[in-house]
Amino acid sequence: MIYLSFDIEEFDMHKEYGYDIAFERQIAISREGLTAILDLLKKHNAKATFFSTVVFAEQVPDLIPP
Repeated sequence: MIYLSFDIEEFDMHKEYGYDIAFERQIAISREGLTAILDLLKKHNAKATFFSTVVFAEQVPDLIPP
């Protein structure tokens, strides 16, 4: 058996390098990544556990229902 878990949050790696990206773009980048993960899980009929920040979850209620 394989156990998968993912930590998902608003993209903020740019801050480590002193760059500024609009909050909306941070969410869009993270949404793209989450969608890719969900597509792969569906393709392989796999399940996973997700951990998310509240900030990100509130921005993508269509992907992470309350």
